[in-house]
Amino acid sequence: MDTKKLILAIVLSVVIISVYQYFFMPKPETRPQGVKATTRVVQEKKDQEVPTEKSSTQHISEIFSKKQEKEQVTQSISEPVKEDLKASQKRDIKVETDLFYAVFTNKGAGLKSLILKKYRDDKQNPLDLVSKKVEKFGLYPFYFFPNEKNGIFDRINNSLFLYKKFNNNGKKELIFQYEDKISNLNVQKKFIISNNSYVIDIKYKIIKNGVSMDAPFVFGPDLENNISKDRTMQAGLKIGAYNGKDIKSVNFSKLKTIKDSLGRYFSWAAYETTYFSVIFETKVNNSLIEYSVIKEKFNEGKEIKNELYSYIIVTNPGKVYLGPKDENELSKIAGTFEDVNKVIEYGWFGSIAKIMQKGINFTYEKILNRSNYGWAIVLFTLLLKLILFPLTYTSSVSMAKMQTLQPKMKALKKKYKNQKDPEQRKAMNAEMMALYKKEKVNPAGGCLPMLLQIPILWGLFRLLAVSINVRHEAWIFWIKDLSLKDPLYILPILMGITQIIIQKMTPSGGEGAQKKMMYIMPVVITFVVMNMASGLTLYWFVSNLLQLGQQHIINEKVHKKMKEEQRNKKATKKKRGAKSK
Repeated sequence: MDTKKLILAIVLSVVIISVYQYFFMPKPETRPQGVKATTRVVQEKKDQEVPTEKSSTQHISEIFSKKQEKEQVTQSISEPVKEDLKASQKRDIKVETDLFYAVFTNKGAGLKSLILKKYRDDKQNPLDLVSKKVEKFGLYPFYFFPNEKNGIFDRINNSLFLYKKFNNNGKKELIFQYEDKISNLNVQKKFIISNNSYVIDIKYKIIKNGVSMDAPFVFGPDLENNISKDRTMQAGLKIGAYNGKDIKSVNFSKLKTIKDSLGRYFSWAAYETTYFSVIFETKVNNSLIEYSVIKEKFNEGKEIKNELYSYIIVTNPGKVYLGPKDENELSKIAGTFEDVNKVIEYGWFGSIAKIMQKGINFTYEKILNRSNYGWAIVLFTLLLKLILFPLTYTSSVSMAKMQTLQPKMKALKKKYKNQKDPEQRKAMNAEMMALYKKEKVNPAGGCLPMLLQIPILWGLFRLLAVSINVRHEAWIFWIKDLSLKDPLYILPILMGITQIIIQKMTPSGGEGAQKKMMYIMPVVITFVVMNMASGLTLYWFVSNLLQLGQQHIINEKVHKKMKEEQRNKKATKKKRGAKSK
């Protein structure tokens, strides 16, 4: 017996220690590695590598083969620069594709402008993904972030590159070259642009004194220009880095003046607003992802405001996507950027939101021939109500049956007055369940169908908040943009009024404070949704209108039938009572 207890104690100890280590012991943190200084350092790091416990991101780091590591070592040494190679004057290089206009500068080989052809900003001007704030510090997208003491990257950013422009198999290639003999510096940036893609392939090298250096590419200090005040909350600038399982996010508006790192071992990193994103491929070279925020105060009349200059820094990136957060466009680059559709944050009921998006888009494209997105929401709401009508009907029947039992339930509560007594409460619950069984009533039947509709409502709420398909889409008259709030608050008010009418039409067993709460809730909801996307309040208002019609049918068929059955039962009881006398 003692032996069995000993074995049991050992087994329990092992289980407890394992559970503690798994859930409570701090996980080893993967820290960013420094710049590869020499060939010897790179080789030593390779020789010292020890297999570690597998993590959720290990498959990203495993893409580096031994052959690639050897190539990295051999390529880190080059011949000294023999002569200067630089331009004599500053120039802009323009590139046009089917999707955008881009302007590069040979000063630092950076991006000055990237205007998307299919999209406009909130003032209906051409949408430029490169912020006008870039002129403040002169740190253009695709510059190197000047983070080292000796000022090499700052010097590179201010140097004039020679450039060549080629058309190669339907692709446009821009090659920027800079060489300085005195500092023994050789820099090259190559941008490969396809005609029908938002992806730019970047090739680069920085060789200083014969040693290959890491390239910390920067993008910022903002994304999109001329954002309206109504969209400020929606368009919060942030970084999202995907590690093969989760997205690690940093919201710039919540940061102070800071420079920090997210680390390595990510598949991609996105510099994004609600509707647009610059996505860096980061799995190719084990890229380090960092960010920097500069906050400056400025006077706007009598008011002092803060201006944020926010940058993402990606060391040694692969390809870069610069475009809309659109499901169709993102699906085209899924082979390069793993699970890239996760950059659109649909929230808890993401799968439902995606289904509803497909439904609305189908209605808009196939049935309405892309005429009006607002009417697509209206028509889709009608179809959705028809599909959910059996659930609504079942719920109403169950609620009506529950109301007929109210007198008997009150009688049971009077019978068992002392609710604090466990025995009385147990006996009352037993009689309640027996009553439900006898009358064939499911007490949860009225609530369950309503609960099933909550994911649909939440899914649509998230869809209309983040889907670029709704952006700048009008409905009628005063609703010019379904992704913004109703400027006159007409839809939220109508939604609240119809909600109150539905409450009055729906027979309820509630009394006193409970009944008052049923009328207060629509008012509270109205104030909550006032500043939400008008597409959502449009859906809610139309849904309420249809619910009014459904409730009228239900009242005519269900509740009248229930009342008639109750009258017949009472009449039968009276007749039996009269006969017994």
